Amino acid sequence: MPLVLEELQRVSPAAEIWWDSSPLDFPRWRNRFLKEAPDNETRDRWARQLDRFLCPETPGASLVRGITTNPSLVAQSILDSPDVWGREIQDIIDDQSVPEVESTFRLVYEEALRRAAAAMLPMWEASQGRFGWVSGQLDPRLMFDADLMLEQALRIARISPNLMVKVPGSAAGYKVIRQLVGHGISVNNTLSYTVPQFLACADAVESGLGEAHRRGVAVDRWRAVFTHMIGRFGANTDLRHEAATRGIDLTPGDIRWAEVAILKRIHRRIREHGHPVKPLLSSLEVDDPVTLPGTLSMHLEQSAGGAIAYTCKPQFVADVIRRDNELPVFTPDAIEQEVPARVLEKLMWLPSFHSAYDPYGMSVDEFAHYGSFISTYAEVLGNTRKLLDFIAHRFQTMTDSAQPLLLSASTR
Repeated sequence: MPLVLEELQRVSPAAEIWWDSSPLDFPRWRNRFLKEAPDNETRDRWARQLDRFLCPETPGASLVRGITTNPSLVAQSILDSPDVWGREIQDIIDDQSVPEVESTFRLVYEEALRRAAAAMLPMWEASQGRFGWVSGQLDPRLMFDADLMLEQALRIARISPNLMVKVPGSAAGYKVIRQLVGHGISVNNTLSYTVPQFLACADAVESGLGEAHRRGVAVDRWRAVFTHMIGRFGANTDLRHEAATRGIDLTPGDIRWAEVAILKRIHRRIREHGHPVKPLLSSLEVDDPVTLPGTLSMHLEQSAGGAIAYTCKPQFVADVIRRDNELPVFTPDAIEQEVPARVLEKLMWLPSFHSAYDPYGMSVDEFAHYGSFISTYAEVLGNTRKLLDFIAHRFQTMTDSAQPLLLSASTR
């Protein structure tokens, strides 16, 4: 298994490593990555690490404990296998009495989630629901409509017992989280970057649990995680723009500290108040040895020892393995260490950081106006449109009698 992630797990017993893609994509990605090895010795070393990275059917041998996915990842998975999914989409179209692009999109997306959940179900069953979860994200086009999101969420939750519904950190999203938890459905709060969003998530989860208890709904196999999109927070250009306006020299290290500072405050809040929500870090990054010498990944090194889940995209796993000779010295209490005072003081001058770090820095209605939220939302929408177009193209390859169905679906 990746030495770096193995060592992080060793010093952080409550940590979990997740895979940020479908488990069905792992073998193909593994083989493609191993072809990059410069020699046989390196290839064998990399292969040994990956052999125990993701093993759903043998949970005790697998480092990975859960799966995150989203419309962007599902779209990429399908677009990477056009022959396989082209036939599958054709079958789904043929099985519908009145096929349309939108209904086909929904069925294809649900089928992708079903396959991922089935792959992880042995781990879920062996761990009695502790591990083996698969996050299925709601359609981003519904992000501001609580009723439509709830309808889709309930449909997703019925696909498999180990499917966790991934709900956006918008005002409407927190209404949906409260309702889902009230039904005993596991949730993942995504498109989240700030301490105020975490507090809104914790409040929604705790209110939902109260409702579940009143209804007598079982929550023994239930979980809630809060996705802090840590790398996307720093990638947002607002911080750099605000620093330039104020004549502040904002270094790459300062930006990493900004990302980590929010996580540390969230983790401390959970420890002090016992919120039943686990932080899940996504958009993890390996640091540039030129601009950040002496670190492999501040995201990992500054969170060591925490009760945190880390969802690792394929590129991040590849980057970590390529630098497996740079094993960091993980400090078991790193998550509790303070951000350097001089760095925090500098960051507090930046409105985008201040509003994200202050527990009351923004209202629920402001979450969807935050820079990182807007940029991620736009990207997810774009990838959703790519999948829709792939399905629309299948309709165009059908007989002419299907064309009116395509037009009616695409103009809604």
